[in-house]
Amino acid sequence: MILDRRTSRLCVVMPTWVGDIVMATPALRLLRSHLPEATITAAVRPGLAPLLDGLDDLDECVDIRPGGSLGPIRAGRRIARTRPEAIVLLPNSMRSALVARFSGARIRAGFRRQGRRLLLSHAITPPEHGQVHTTLEDYVALAAALVDQPVPGPEACRPRLVVTEADRRAVSVDLDAGDFVVLVPGANRVDKRWPAEHFARLADILAHDHGVRVFITGAPAEQALVREIAEATSCPVTDLAAAGMGLGGLKAVLAAASLVISNDTGPRHIAAAVGTPIVSLFGPTDHRWTVLPGVVEHRLLAEPFLPESMLADRCTRVCHIDRITVGDVHAAAAALLAASDGQPAAAPCD
Repeated sequence: MILDRRTSRLCVVMPTWVGDIVMATPALRLLRSHLPEATITAAVRPGLAPLLDGLDDLDECVDIRPGGSLGPIRAGRRIARTRPEAIVLLPNSMRSALVARFSGARIRAGFRRQGRRLLLSHAITPPEHGQVHTTLEDYVALAAALVDQPVPGPEACRPRLVVTEADRRAVSVDLDAGDFVVLVPGANRVDKRWPAEHFARLADILAHDHGVRVFITGAPAEQALVREIAEATSCPVTDLAAAGMGLGGLKAVLAAASLVISNDTGPRHIAAAVGTPIVSLFGPTDHRWTVLPGVVEHRLLAEPFLPESMLADRCTRVCHIDRITVGDVHAAAAALLAASDGQPAAAPCD
């Protein structure tokens, strides 16, 4: 066993992306369950710590900036101030291994990938998977190997975030004035974005046919996209991107929503981790990379009949996201809204 009850100070280097951080929460939970007395610190990129606020599985977060030629040295020294006995690397990058090396921690554990074995004190052999596996499974498998435990079942691997009072205070809109649906039209790649005009049409249908308020959210760099959709609707909508609430406020909004309709991007994972039903839209990224256990989700695929042996990532022409129709998204949304009201609804499906 690499990490045992004698490990008193542990640092976990977290992934870069919001969605990946959410998918790492079951691994944090597993580490905490086997190290109940340890001080566990998460090392995150600046601005991402509010995502993890409130979790009992962590004692603190520290910001690191590992980019640039001197980034690993500076990040390692920042972690060193927490005096870790052990570092767990969830990213598979060489850069994260350099960060661990410069931290001075005696135990530096991560998967044996990208030629970084010599920088790790414990290079763990990655699990064998089929063609497609989830990032969440990798994180949990690494944590299980470090505490010498079997990989837990799907129910124990459900992602979880906590909405704190500070998160609720950060919200700049009224969450109690009636049911609302949150639309997430952005993504880190343009080809993962369902068309803006489709989101605008969907907003009008939801407001007219279901009497719900419609909120639209996006990252700071997506403000123009959110504004474009808001201006194209005939119903009143709330532009959350212009409100500048940060991740804590977004957590609180998504937790209070009746439904989230999202591209394959970070807020989808946040909504899942706070227990809100989701309609998720997948174009040229294979949905199987990010299946989230224990989540109420209706996944709509641009090409639902793609053979299992093929990846959507490699079939970009047939998996163009604008093949998903407004009618299909509305039908999925209506089913989940009906289910939340206690009415019969179809089961979530691919």
